[in-house]
Amino acid sequence: MHRQTVGTVRDMVGLAILLAVTLPFAFRQHAMEQQASALRVTFLDVGKGDAAVIETPSGKVIVVDTGGKLAGGADQGSQTIAPFLRAHGRSKIGVLLLTHPHPDHISGAATLLNTFPVSVLIDNGVDAHLPEVQRYREAARNREVPVHLGARGTSISFGEGVTLRMLAPPRSNAAGRVNNSSIVLRLEYGKTSFLLTGDAESDSEAEMLASGQKVDCNVLKVGHHGSNASTSSELLIAAHPQIAVISVNAGNRNGYPHPELLDRLNKAGAKVYRTDTNGNVTCLSDGTQVRVETEH
Repeated sequence: MHRQTVGTVRDMVGLAILLAVTLPFAFRQHAMEQQASALRVTFLDVGKGDAAVIETPSGKVIVVDTGGKLAGGADQGSQTIAPFLRAHGRSKIGVLLLTHPHPDHISGAATLLNTFPVSVLIDNGVDAHLPEVQRYREAARNREVPVHLGARGTSISFGEGVTLRMLAPPRSNAAGRVNNSSIVLRLEYGKTSFLLTGDAESDSEAEMLASGQKVDCNVLKVGHHGSNASTSSELLIAAHPQIAVISVNAGNRNGYPHPELLDRLNKAGAKVYRTDTNGNVTCLSDGTQVRVETEH
């Protein structure tokens, strides 16, 4: 009988050993040459939802969120993320990280777990009773993928100067604050950094700032698809991003990205990219600076 491991990533030694054993991948030679010395972060156009693929210089893969459902029952895992990985010569996922259990962030997770070998699954442990959460956890159990809980204070080193730090939520975060329970990530490579905020809103942002953690970044994945409740002026002052990426669907009923949010980004001096107008947004870092490539 298969056993599913649910633990805490505060056990740095255990997770470091696990990653050291399970993350070495064999990739196609052309992909390795294409990625040499560059960290590639692609914010995928998944319509309503979030999904990002991080590819380290040596080809390790981290997937952050997996988009939502599509008409007819398909999901963005099968329709967008899996084809993207295959096109880049990626056959395995090192870390599959789900920031919080809203359908537009997790609906493709079970598909990816059933399609690719995955070394580690990380989520925030909130609303584990929900059918979509149970579905991806069952897939993880069937594939013997260990599950860890992500929270503030956790960091994972991938070598080559690539480190993923979790800035939120605090381990004392109360259930029921689903957006503000989002795992917030700071990805570091050399002198460059990326801040991925899930759907975290101003309350979570204030907690992060009060904790004294570093939030400055070259690239900011704007919170909650451009909601006015996220990406506060205080966060922008502290983070001071040069590049801001908004994962949002065209013509959404919420009117995202909110005009006031766009005004804040403009005043902060950030160059704004949007998946609804730019398609996939890819940020490439050489460890010193970041350049952006878009589909449109």
